[in-house]
Amino acid sequence: MGQNDLVDDLEGREITAEYVNERVDNWLQRLAALFKQIKAWAATTEWTAEDGAPIPMREEMMERFGVAERKQPTLSVRSPTGGEIWIKPKGLWVIGANGRVDIYSRKGAFTLVDVADTFQMPQWVLHRIGKTDGQPFNPQQLADMV
Repeated sequence: MGQNDLVDDLEGREITAEYVNERVDNWLQRLAALFKQIKAWAATTEWTAEDGAPIPMREEMMERFGVAERKQPTLSVRSPTGGEIWIKPKGLWVIGANGRVDIYSRKGAFTLVDVADTFQMPQWVLHRIGKTDGQPFNPQQLADMV
């Protein structure tokens, strides 16, 4: 099977460099919206949210189809008492989800996965790493992570 013979099972679309670029663009837009939501929550509380250093996005599908590396945003969120949470994208192409974001705090590691279908409104679900029982994400849950 050649690289242009691959088909995305969920959409039935042929996977091409253009398609991979669309998925990457969509991922970066969903990350921006998620981080905007978290920043808006922080602005209504005594918490602060600051952009971190961008991290490279070089996934196998991007390399396979010659799609250039991109930069993904990161975010840190601080409580009024000094606790901190770091939010870092893990990957777009993950099994069982439409992207994964890792969250680290003193209380442990968590994952946010988008369980929505490709190119649909995100449905972020929060899991403690190693646990299978997730719950729909809302930014207020970050306060419980400190």
